[in-house]
Amino acid sequence: MDLWRSLSGVVEVELVCADPENILYRLNSAGIVTYKVQDAGTLCFRCFIKRSDLDRSKRIVQKYGGRVSCVDRKGIYWWLKRLLRRPVLLSGLFLLCFLSFYLPTKVLFIQVEGNETVSSAMIISAAADHGLGFGSSRRAVRSEKLKNALLGSIPKLQWVGVNTYGCRAVISVREREVPQETPQTEGVSSIVASRDGVIQKMTVIKGDPVCQVGKSVTEGQVLISGYTDLGLCIRGEQAEGEVFALTQRSLEVLMPSEGTGRGDMIGSEKKYSLIIGKNRINFFKGSGISDTTCDKMYSEYYLTLPGGYRLPIAIAVEEYGRYHQTSVSIQGSVAQEILERQSAAYLSQIMVAGDVQRRWDHFRPVDGGYCLIGKYACYEMIGISRHEESLSNYEDDRTDR
Repeated sequence: MDLWRSLSGVVEVELVCADPENILYRLNSAGIVTYKVQDAGTLCFRCFIKRSDLDRSKRIVQKYGGRVSCVDRKGIYWWLKRLLRRPVLLSGLFLLCFLSFYLPTKVLFIQVEGNETVSSAMIISAAADHGLGFGSSRRAVRSEKLKNALLGSIPKLQWVGVNTYGCRAVISVREREVPQETPQTEGVSSIVASRDGVIQKMTVIKGDPVCQVGKSVTEGQVLISGYTDLGLCIRGEQAEGEVFALTQRSLEVLMPSEGTGRGDMIGSEKKYSLIIGKNRINFFKGSGISDTTCDKMYSEYYLTLPGGYRLPIAIAVEEYGRYHQTSVSIQGSVAQEILERQSAAYLSQIMVAGDVQRRWDHFRPVDGGYCLIGKYACYEMIGISRHEESLSNYEDDRTDR
């Protein structure tokens, strides 16, 4: 079957008559071409004719006392006609062809590579503000223009490049190397006491120690001076070292004897939202802000394609659980344990280094709560750096006078 016959459509027919040779002669004389003629039994044969010749063939055969029946239909014409009877399949094929040509012209997925300290979300958000986002045209993405825009928006980036691969855009970046800050060596500083105490250990790296182990010092007293007397001159530098001392601290902590707690759950509720890009469509009324009697769990489920490519379409689920509020009485032993634990954590937090050597706690109930009064003997580092005024300032003043 040639292409033209396939496009116009052919029909396989079965002819039953008393004189088959005469019928074939009459059909050919009428301009009806028959091909692939096969014997199908006594006074019966089959052949192929064009679709347009079917009605004429029936009239001619019936004129000579025969009968024509259609056995099969073949060709592109009949295939397209059957396809038109299935609109859903036809729409799907049309949509598939349309997407095959349309989607490669758009950017659907954005990836970032080469970043370490700058987050990918920040780079993608900045790119969206300058025209590179979900659904952007590939032709509209100009690497040089976007590069300058991103470098202006994110100063931490040194170089930016954009490449497209089908529906995927890859933003390649290189971050600026931040030079390490060198400690300032200009000026003179001393190590002074941050609080009163008795020195237990002193380590001097730079400077002149002016205190000894076992000596009592007060807050603000110089422990390691930045000035060293060399006889003929005085050298000024930044003092370095560590000074540990025995110190005393005191705390007074209060706690109520009654509070509110969570009881049994009385109900739960789920609220749904549709997220498309940066827009949100809520399928519920109200703000969705829970009060103190509610628990709130929030989840987002993004539409992800095979290969890990995530579309900016998600279903957000907010689940609320409501509980009864009950009044809770706190026992004295429990309150004492909590206050002691909190005071120990607070002391370790405010000390630069060291620990509590001994503690004296006095726990007593007060009106509407409990009180813990504690005194603590601590072994801690008390040396802190303080900038000193340069001696050259005094020399300049004396010269002016």
